[in-house]
Amino acid sequence: MITNALEACGVQILRYPDVHSAPFEYTLKLPSGERIELVCYAFLANKYRQQGRPEDEHRFQVKYGSEFDRPHEIYIDPSREVITLFMGVHVEERIFVAADPTMHTPAWFSSSVEFKTADIECAKRTGWTAWERERSSARRRAGKDAENYQTETLVAFTAEHLLRFIHFERLATGLDAGERLLLAERIAKHEAQEGAPHPLELQFGLSAREILDVIWGRFRLNVAVRGGIAEYHLGSYLRSLPEITRVHEIDEDGKPDFEITFNRRTYLLECKNVLRSRRFDGKPIIDFQKTRAAKGNHCSRYYDRNAFDVLAACLHPVTERWEFRFVSTSALPPHEKCIGKLSHKVVVDGSAWTDDIRRLLVPQ
Repeated sequence: MITNALEACGVQILRYPDVHSAPFEYTLKLPSGERIELVCYAFLANKYRQQGRPEDEHRFQVKYGSEFDRPHEIYIDPSREVITLFMGVHVEERIFVAADPTMHTPAWFSSSVEFKTADIECAKRTGWTAWERERSSARRRAGKDAENYQTETLVAFTAEHLLRFIHFERLATGLDAGERLLLAERIAKHEAQEGAPHPLELQFGLSAREILDVIWGRFRLNVAVRGGIAEYHLGSYLRSLPEITRVHEIDEDGKPDFEITFNRRTYLLECKNVLRSRRFDGKPIIDFQKTRAAKGNHCSRYYDRNAFDVLAACLHPVTERWEFRFVSTSALPPHEKCIGKLSHKVVVDGSAWTDDIRRLLVPQ
């Protein structure tokens, strides 16, 4: 089904995969003449018929072989010269349902990615659809601290859109769920026109040259773009405020994104994208947790209350404008079970939030 879809999209297959070995590795020549390497983690998708599950539920199981006692690394090329696809192939319904591979490495066999009949019908009707899916550790076995439970974006599409998805995944691997969903929606609407801006330029609100400068200047962006563009716009906003005399971008894992000086006092800022969907009475929400937990310490997945002073919520995935709302860490809700940690679901709403960070920086 994958091979037939590639050929139907006008792709020339220069090297076919070994069908007895997973993942499937292709060498392709695109209609543009470009040669690419494709690594495809493909799993059979079908209707979930297990007793007690919802009637409209479908899934694909992440499983190759029978090694269930260790994690398995998903191959992701930092340069994106090799493109990794991670998807379920629903042979019965003739559609593909794909996830971000960075959200599933390391992968434990056997885990499931669930979706609904309504998602399938939308994909068959329109050819391309995307949505956010919450993930949970509730039904996972103990000891899987390395797994990622953040909200993810799934994309479902029919065979004639497989090449479009390959181009999408080249751009979207590693993006926050909200930005990934927004890009999927924009690519679906974008009509290629001579001289028209690239979808990525529309997505980020920057020229191609500015995008390259951002990526070149941050080593983390060589692995995944994630929140780098939001941080760029936030940095521009902070530098535009004359009262803020110093703006330092912290490019280190495990630390806040900015250190700023206001009225001779230093503050630490954390920047997060909101999700694309609005599930709390139409209000933006942040999936506020780290990618993984330290081994044997489930609570390390959540942020310490004293790790930073201000949280900046980037609303771009919802409003499609590079705008921010700010809140003091002291006003954020606590985690229900982990003492000293912040809640992993933060609703951007209420009097504690402001669009002018200076209101939060006045010394008490």
